[in-house]
Parts: sequence; C-alpha cells; structure tokens
Amino acid sequence: MTFRTTATAQEKGKQPLIGRIEAALQGCRREDCAMARTETDIGSSLSLVWSCGLYKNDEGFSPLHPKKEPQPSKLTSVHGRDRMSPTTSSHSDYDPLPSQGHQSPRPIQNAETPAAWGIGWKCPNLMIGLVTCGAMLSVGHHFYYRSFDDTLVDSIDQQTWAIRVGTGFAFLIKACLVSAVGVAAVQETWATLRRKSVKLSGIDGMFAVLDNPLAFLTPDLWMHAKTLTVLAIVSWLIPLMAIVTPSTLYVIALPTWQTSQLEVPSVSFAKSFWIGLVTLEGAGYINSPSPGISRLFTMIASSMQLPPVPAPFPRSSYTLTFWGPSYKCQSLSEALLDVHGLSQALWDSEIGNTTDQSRRAYSGVAPQDLNNTLFVWAAGQNSLWNDDASRPTELVCQLWNTSYVVGLSFNDGIQTLTPISVDHVAYSNWTAGAGSSSLLEDIGPTVNGGFYVVHMLFSGLIQGDWLTGSTGSVAENITSQTAFTKLSIAQTGLFACPEMWNTSQYDYLHGDSSTTSCRNRTLARAIEDLSQNFTYSLLNLNAANTTVDVLDLTSRNFYQYGEGYLILAYMTAIGVTVACVIVGFFALWRNGVSQNTSFSSVLMTTRNPELDRLAIGHCLGSEPLKKRMGKVRLQYGEIEGSDQRYKHAAFGTKGSVMALTKGEHYY
Repeated sequence: MTFRTTATAQEKGKQPLIGRIEAALQGCRREDCAMARTETDIGSSLSLVWSCGLYKNDEGFSPLHPKKEPQPSKLTSVHGRDRMSPTTSSHSDYDPLPSQGHQSPRPIQNAETPAAWGIGWKCPNLMIGLVTCGAMLSVGHHFYYRSFDDTLVDSIDQQTWAIRVGTGFAFLIKACLVSAVGVAAVQETWATLRRKSVKLSGIDGMFAVLDNPLAFLTPDLWMHAKTLTVLAIVSWLIPLMAIVTPSTLYVIALPTWQTSQLEVPSVSFAKSFWIGLVTLEGAGYINSPSPGISRLFTMIASSMQLPPVPAPFPRSSYTLTFWGPSYKCQSLSEALLDVHGLSQALWDSEIGNTTDQSRRAYSGVAPQDLNNTLFVWAAGQNSLWNDDASRPTELVCQLWNTSYVVGLSFNDGIQTLTPISVDHVAYSNWTAGAGSSSLLEDIGPTVNGGFYVVHMLFSGLIQGDWLTGSTGSVAENITSQTAFTKLSIAQTGLFACPEMWNTSQYDYLHGDSSTTSCRNRTLARAIEDLSQNFTYSLLNLNAANTTVDVLDLTSRNFYQYGEGYLILAYMTAIGVTVACVIVGFFALWRNGVSQNTSFSSVLMTTRNPELDRLAIGHCLGSEPLKKRMGKVRLQYGEIEGSDQRYKHAAFGTKGSVMALTKGEHYY
C-alpha cells in the first residue's frame, strides 16, 4: 500500500526515516493495520508503526508478529448461511476507542515531556511518620500500663478493658512498624531490580514476600535479593512483639491488709449483762457467780489459755479498748505505805492465826476490813521478787478498775491476744454489801456487780492453807469456798511459782523446780496475769459489740506490670525498624524516585514490545506460572537500541536493557 505524506521544507531531512517507515508499512496487511491519512511527522509515523505492530531492528521496521494466512472455516449464521470466520490471531479489527472515520491517531501532546525524577515528600515522610507514631504509641502503652502497676483490681470489666486497650496499643504499634518496613522494602525491591536481572519467578517472589510467606521458598529471592529478604523477615517477625507486650500487665493475688469498720465482741460490765451471770437471793442481792461464769473461770485458771473469740475474717486483726477489773499486787512493805487502812496488826491478825507456822507452806485470805483485797503468804523465796532468802513472800493484792488496750490477730482462725497497755485507774474501794446490792440500785459510779463477782471468784481460789505433816504428808485447809467453785490453787499455774515450793523442806510439794506454768515467773505477776486473762476471756461471752477498724489480711488481686519486658520488646522492634528505614532511604536515594508495587507502577514500567511478545498466550495472568516463563530473566533499565532522542525505561530481558542514568530524560 502507499502512504501519502505532506512535508514542509524544514522536515526534508526526515524523509529517509519516513521513507523507511512507509516501506515497512507496505508489508502490513490491510486487515491488520487500519490506517488513515495523517500528517507526515515523526510522531504520526511512530504512531502508525505501533498501530501496525512494527518493531525496529537492524534492517529497519518489521512486523512484531508475522501473520500466517488465516485458514477459512465455516460458521453457520443464525440465518443458516455459511461465512468465513475471522482469524483468531488478528486483533487489528478491535478498536477500544469510538470510531471516528478513517483517520490515524493524533500524536500525544506531551510525548516530548520526559519522566520526572525526584523523591518527593510523601515516601520519606511516610517512613519517618510511621516510625515516629510507633515510638510514641509504645511510650503511651508503657505509661498506660504503669498507671495500673500495684493497684487493686476493681472489677472484671476493668481488668478486661485494660487488656483490650493494651492489645489495641500493640496492634497499632505493630501496624506502624510493619508498614514502615514495608515501604522501605518496596524501595529496596526496585533498587535490586535496577542492579540485577532476576528470573520472572524471582520477581514474583520479591513483590509477594511481604504478604505471602511461601515467597521465601523462591531461590532467586535468597540469591539476588538478600537485603530485601532480611527486610521481609523483619516485617514478619515484628508482629511477635504484639504477643509479648499485652501480656506484660498481669494480675497476681497478694495478701494485703484492708481496713473496714466492723462490729466485734467487747467486754461489758453493765447491769443488763451481769444479771444473767449471777445467782440472786432475796429481793435481788448477788449471792454467787452463776455456774456458767464459774466454769469459765475454772477453765482459764487451770488451762492458762484464753477461749477463742469469733474472728471477723480468717486472717485479720484489730485493736480493742475497754474497761474491766484486774488485781494489782504489792509486797507487804510497799502496801503498808500505800494502802489506806492496812496495818501490820491487820496482816498479823489475818495471816498469823495458824497454830503452827513451821508447818505452813501457803496461806491466803480475803480480809473483811479491807475492801476487795487479798493477802497471800508463801514460805518459798523468789529472787526475782525478794532478794532476802530468809524472808517469806508476803503479798497484798487489790482489785482495780483498769483500762485495757489489746490487739487481737487471727491467722487462719488461730487467735493471738497481745496486751498493748494495762493501766490501773482506780482502786475498787467499796464494801461487799455495796457490791451485793449493786444490781438493785445505783449506789455509786464505782460500784459494779461484775467486779464484785470477779472478787468472789478469786477469793474462793486464793483463800486457804497448805500444811505439811511430820511424815511428809500434805494437807489443804480450805477456809472459804465460793459456790459452784471447788478449784484448788494446786490445780492452777500459781502453784508452779517458786514462792510456793522453793524451800529446802517443801520441795516435795512440787517435785521439780520448773517455773514454766508460772506466768511472768513470780507469784504476784501470775495473780495479776490471771485476773487480766479472766477479763480477756469475757470477750468470748459476746457481752457487747463495738465498732472498730478491722484489718483484713486476705488475698486480693493486684495488677503487676513487667515493664522490662515491654520496653525490651518495643526497643528491639523500633530499633530494627529504624535500621530497615535507613536501608529504605539509601534505596530511595539510589533510585532517584519513589516507587511502589501498585498496578500503575507495574503498568508504566512494562511498556516494552519485547514483553508484549513474551505475554502472548499468558494474558490472563493465571497461576501457576509456566516454568519456561518463570525462567525468563528481567531487569528494569533503559531499553537498548531505542531512539537516542526518546530514551525509554522499562523492564526488559537480560541483555536488552542497560542501567538507568540518574537524571537522564526518559520517555
């Protein structure tokens, strides 16, 4: 065929090239090349060449795909007529643009505008911004978890949301760091493809390695893209950080004291309580302690143990303050100076009326002339009480109104009572008659029926004599006995005190010199201790309740934050990410432009007729890739042999491309 041209005088030098183009076009079949009149300039001629499927070789322009003569085949139309079918290899009849008559395509207006070099701001800022966001979120995660450290777990919802928020932090940090590494890996991918020719299967692996772990099985990835492989491995390992960091906040059970106000048993000496602990006579006079209170006294005196008090919690403690009776014991010499109404004559009249003093080991009385007082005489000697071994022990014990401050603690139900302070406030100086009638009328603020009952119990225990016979026999002479109480002093820990047995002729009274059962190791302190313990034992009767601060030592759930593991995990991940971003910046600098793996990037970098021929029969892009196709080695660079004025960059086979020149004009 012929191709008409019109040329200006300035274009005469281009006639040889145009002539060669027109000569080559003579080989185009009319059905393969739909050509129209066009202006005879270089742009229109090149358009004509491309539209006819020509490519340039050493001999000029030749068809890209030499056509075979189509073999006619018969088709039956819908009207039953036969016609020749078109050839399956011809695509020139398909025009994706609207038909506008027989005219050639117009030259592209910006055909002479080269591709722009320049990194721009988006890619570098994206990498820096992602790393910065990841670092800031990791700091936020650290301080968020620290706010929970060593704090009490308020509820299940609070614990659940704490872990949820922590997991959210870890997810966002992982997303930022993985994205930053991904951007750097993309730049390294293009930098590698510019330097080396890689099999098509290897290029597939390079583009997919950030998303598909099976891409690591591609040998070319390890052989030709080692740096990219390292970046991809880092990208896959960073999410492991999101497994470690949320679990650095955990819950443990710790024993802790919690203060709460609760009602606990206390001691009461109110009339309403003690009226049930006595036996009455006449119009309501106190006759004796009740059997119940007598049993309690017998248990305390004989066992030297306190009955258990109900525990508010298995492991708890509290401090209790109350008023109650206790005895205060002094030596006779001190009491003669301090006790009003006491005289040596009174002592001698009460203690010295035994017929044979040489046979007496112990004597105790409750003098009628002194209110709420006990006299105790013992033949033994105790150096802790009296340094003069030649003198017997002489004690005067009086009942006092006492202020108690005690601490009670419970460990798995085992009770421990610790006296904090015991202060003797006032001597109970009132008569037995006043005490007996105290439940009938208010005689005075100091007179108390409960105190009177306590003195009756101790008087019954202390009063009596221990005598020895010439043959070694021992006899107990009980001079007074309280109703419902037949307790002997020998049945209590008082008998273990040295004052009771520590003489050469009375050792047989005890048998050995052990003072283990003698509390506080002296008879005076043992009597005081027994009176205080009896008052403590009244807590078991639940006479009254009082509200106190109870410390509850129980296992409670607390948050614990292992900040070392979180900091280590995040610092490692961020440090590795920063190293990957630095690699990405170097790749970006080598490339001269920022690129990605989007479809548009692939489209713009594969405009090469050689690749068009390579894609024949594979235009669907189906998987798996044919082995023959996968072995084709491609490299991104400048197409060799292209027009010196219009250099073109694209993927090409090995040997058909050369390295790009940074800053060169490529079209």
